[in-house]
Amino acid sequence: MPTVTLIVLAALVVFSPSIAAAQCRGYSGPGGACYSGPGGGLSSGPGGGLYAGPGGGMYSGPGGGIYTGPPGGEGAYKGPWSPCITGVKGPEWRRENCPK
Repeated sequence: MPTVTLIVLAALVVFSPSIAAAQCRGYSGPGGACYSGPGGGLSSGPGGGLYAGPGGGMYSGPGGGIYTGPPGGEGAYKGPWSPCITGVKGPEWRRENCPK
């Protein structure tokens, strides 16, 4: 797992000048890829695409965006832009299916 994290971080450092100059493509509203607010792809706060803690896009553990574990079921991807972040499936679904 640490190797994957290092590779991703190295890629971000190498490509960050290009990324910074590039136009973001995607939804810019709450929970979207181009949203810098809570839960958005450009957010470094909890649940955001740039967040390295549990549930964040840069987290390599269960529920994280760079988790390489089993698809579906326990520990499945529930990272950024999922219903766990956007809340589109409602609070009951989130309680039953998203990381705490």
